[in-house]
Amino acid sequence: MSDSDVVPAGYASTLFDLRDRVAVVTGGGSGLGAAIAIGYAQVGVKVALLDVNTDGMSETESIINSQGGNVKSFKCDVTSKEDLTSTSLKILESFSRVDILVNSAGTAFRSPAEDFPEDKLDFILNLNLKGTYLAGQVFGNIMLKQQKGSIINIASIGGFNAYPLASAYLASKGGVVQLTKSFALEWGTRGVRVNGIGPTLMDSPLTKKAATTTSITADFIKGRMLRDRLGLPRELVGAAIFLGSDASVLVNGHTIMCDDGYLIA
Repeated sequence: MSDSDVVPAGYASTLFDLRDRVAVVTGGGSGLGAAIAIGYAQVGVKVALLDVNTDGMSETESIINSQGGNVKSFKCDVTSKEDLTSTSLKILESFSRVDILVNSAGTAFRSPAEDFPEDKLDFILNLNLKGTYLAGQVFGNIMLKQQKGSIINIASIGGFNAYPLASAYLASKGGVVQLTKSFALEWGTRGVRVNGIGPTLMDSPLTKKAATTTSITADFIKGRMLRDRLGLPRELVGAAIFLGSDASVLVNGHTIMCDDGYLIA
């Protein structure tokens, strides 16, 4: 047996070890971003929260601190490269490096396509797609200099399948899926992996804000679920740990679906 076929002693025990790594989580003030940030902190990751929602970040920070984690909050508009750049310098001052970026900041609005408000279209595309692009660009440059890092973009089942009254959101998440592949292709040989997580319909503030779970959109999605239940934000933590860790060293350019089998149908 050659050395390349051997699994060294202790190899598997460290694959998911994220202790003392630094993760930047956009949209860390609520929902999926908050859950992933809290989960990361529980396994020893130093977390930098980014959001314009300072009250929400304070709540997330309070939870992490109460559980003995290491966290700092930074008010930041991810649609502004200038804001992201200045924030990245503050993060480097605090933590010296960035190992993981989770692009979770996002929004949604439901309306028939023929009447979709232009201001909502601009807001959704700016936050969901441009914000993911710019944050990936700013923190990706830091990782490229380090020659190591993992970027995790929050995509959606809507990046692969359509459902009614969500045309702008679907367009933005389809863009996130393609952006994930594009960044991965350009940066993978330089030590930076870029992947996505594609959640099902989630029990999150964003879903509740967009509409009630009895809406046309939600009914369409729920009618195609294998199990009649929404996903919980904490149920994405495992995928985020996997993609942020050395366990996923050969995973690059993919969107891991956490959709409870939705795309099977």
